Amino acid sequence: MATSKKNIREFGKIFQYLKDPELRKKEIGDALLTIEGAEISGESFQYVDWSHILFKNCDFVGAYQIKIGNSTDVRYEDCRFSGIFGYGKTNRVHFLRCAWTDGSIGYAGEKSTALVFESCRFVGTNPDRNHWGGVGSDGEAEFIGCTAKYFVIEGHAKLTLRQCEFEDMKCTPRSKESGGVFADVLIEGCKLRGDFSMVPADFQSLTIRDSTFGTLDLSKATLKGEILMERVNAEKMNLAVASGKAINLSGVKISGSGQKVFYLAVNRVTSVLLNDCVLPSAPDSEAPWLGGAEQEPAYKSRPPVSQSVMLKNLKASRIDATYLNTARLLVDGGNFQEVDMRNGRIGSLEISNTSIASTLNLGSSVIDSLMLSSVAFSKTLNLSNTQIKEFKQVGGTDISKLGRNLNKEGSNIKLPR
Repeated sequence: MATSKKNIREFGKIFQYLKDPELRKKEIGDALLTIEGAEISGESFQYVDWSHILFKNCDFVGAYQIKIGNSTDVRYEDCRFSGIFGYGKTNRVHFLRCAWTDGSIGYAGEKSTALVFESCRFVGTNPDRNHWGGVGSDGEAEFIGCTAKYFVIEGHAKLTLRQCEFEDMKCTPRSKESGGVFADVLIEGCKLRGDFSMVPADFQSLTIRDSTFGTLDLSKATLKGEILMERVNAEKMNLAVASGKAINLSGVKISGSGQKVFYLAVNRVTSVLLNDCVLPSAPDSEAPWLGGAEQEPAYKSRPPVSQSVMLKNLKASRIDATYLNTARLLVDGGNFQEVDMRNGRIGSLEISNTSIASTLNLGSSVIDSLMLSSVAFSKTLNLSNTQIKEFKQVGGTDISKLGRNLNKEGSNIKLPR
């Protein structure tokens, strides 16, 4: 990065105070130190402590020369960074309208708190992730109104994104980087275009509100608490997490097409709720997947990991919910063409106030209790080789009226006379 600013070595006492915090404290105490219009390069600042400093319109250039010990009450305004920097263990450090050049790296250390990037730019030019830069913290980090492309951002212990616009980014909070802390992550009012990858990641919780995504990938994430999404739009979403306590989606709309448009590994999560969600309906696309897999341990687990799956007012042309293993499945107020629930192991299955225009397929499932309440079948119900201990139908539902469109070959179901 070319710069015409005076080098920091030409700043006399200010330069000495940056190099020797004890000298500064002795001579001026904790008075605010302001550095404006400096190029900070070619000089080593290794494990010194910086506090009560304001950098204005400064250029930081170099690799590894700046590696601060502790940063407290330090503010950067309209500064530029080109190279590799260590901001130390931070407390109340604020970057305002700053920019990082292509491939630059700047991280705060473990147990950092109150680290804020506001109206900053992190813009790369190379789509190859091996050449991306990275900014953030092994502790806490907050990004407000920032723009970025082809960069990695991190807050390994806690991460907040508000009103940011990103494109093709990677964000992977990891407990091994934060001293064993699982991250609380909040994303609000953001536009995250292209691929937003959080693979792999360790979450205490993940909350996303009023945001749009291209592709959101959370596959293989470890979740101690809850994923909560409200009023989120995405082209594609992969929620095939490795494990988790709860996934709650409300007002989520998925609009993409093609393969792997929507994946949710239901069997690996204790509780799942989809409320007023819309899943893709393109006829040439893979059906949204809310199921399990025959060979995965979560499908064979007894008792099941999944204790509750609730699909309320869900709109989708098709859903693939095969190989479910759950104590309870509720489908209420749904509107579907095809629902595939083959090979399920379900304790209580209740479908109510739901319209299925083509096929409900429960073939080869084992169900303790099946309740159908006010369910409209237009064509086919497949119960072949399905074992049901208790069956009830109410609210005008009468599956016997399906006639030949009811397949119960090999099933033990007995219809009321």
